[in-house]
Amino acid sequence: MVKPFNTQQAAKAAGISMMTLHRWIVAGKVKAPKLRIRNGRAVRLWGQADLDRLRKLKQQIYCKGRGRKRDYKRK
Repeated sequence: MVKPFNTQQAAKAAGISMMTLHRWIVAGKVKAPKLRIRNGRAVRLWGQADLDRLRKLKQQIYCKGRGRKRDYKRK
């Protein structure tokens, strides 16, 4: 059985920052697991299915081949 991940580990495994994951949760793009009490702290434990959903969402949002914006000028 695979050990569940906390939020920081889940974000790292999906290849995004923890702040990005929090923004996606607040925006409703990702349904976060319910809070559980571990050692007196409330944590979210992410399973393998949750990580698969995160990776799929990341691929949808960060498409390859977009390139830079047209008005971008390098200094």
